[in-house]
Amino acid sequence: MRYRLLEHTADLRLEIFGENLEGLFANAAFALFDCMLDELPSAGERQESVSLTAPDLGELFLDWLRELLFLFATRGLVAVRVEFSELEPTRLRATLDVTTYQPERHGLKLEIKTPTYHQFEIGPFEGGYRAVVLFDV
Repeated sequence: MRYRLLEHTADLRLEIFGENLEGLFANAAFALFDCMLDELPSAGERQESVSLTAPDLGELFLDWLRELLFLFATRGLVAVRVEFSELEPTRLRATLDVTTYQPERHGLKLEIKTPTYHQFEIGPFEGGYRAVVLFDV
């Protein structure tokens, strides 16, 4: 299981899983777009590079989600696949296979604004990693 929806009265709350940090961050990207779009693109059109640094793993994870939302909001880019060349608790370098969002093709289930610190959790979990994130919608 990549992720699951958790109950929340007004916003979107997700529990995301990964076998390792790469899996957790990749599944977070998948969960984000899976919750936003009616139909996920099957292949990327081109590649985009992302490089982030943060003081700790929690901030890096939230910055990762913010960066994906920024790329979607400003350039209409949907991440289809992620390959990490570096992923440590304070920095990340990744190549995204992206496609351009097409409303008539991909639809829009939910407009996600930003991840929040409220009820945020990240850390080791049953032989892998787990994060709980609440998004403003």
